[in-house]
Amino acid sequence: MRGGATLLASLMLLMALPAMAQEIILVRHAEKSTEQDPGLTPAGQARAQTLADMLRATPPTMILTSHARRTRDTAAPAAVQAGVTAEVVPIPPGDMPTHIRLTADKLSGLRPGQVALVVGHSNTVPALIKALGGPPVPDLPECAFDRLYRWDVVEKRLRIERYGAQSACP
Repeated sequence: MRGGATLLASLMLLMALPAMAQEIILVRHAEKSTEQDPGLTPAGQARAQTLADMLRATPPTMILTSHARRTRDTAAPAAVQAGVTAEVVPIPPGDMPTHIRLTADKLSGLRPGQVALVVGHSNTVPALIKALGGPPVPDLPECAFDRLYRWDVVEKRLRIERYGAQSACP
């Protein structure tokens, strides 16, 4: 009988605990240079480090980027800090919907308590938010690099923040 009471008490305690959050953080790559498959400018490198610093308290357990160097470079400081290898999700030539689907599929494996960081592009970040069940978000202007989107998987809530130096456009 005592075992049954202990089991019941344990179950009641578990039910009283809040659900563990699952969060997906989405950003556009930081400021890029102008060469072919560009890396980051000094301002972009600073923004990438600011992103890593912001994520120190809740480090990502999964980091996804596109094949583009600028996305990989933006994710690199956070990946090093978290001890996670960023995974490249390719964008097949001319087939962004496949990239969005593949990325969403990888994110569906996120478990309670885990945080994912996705570094994408001005047009892939809004499309991915929509694919995850979020509200419509307009494509980012070419001059916007300071937006950070936090998608709470459990509560289905999107928070939009700014991080790092303010971008040239509002």
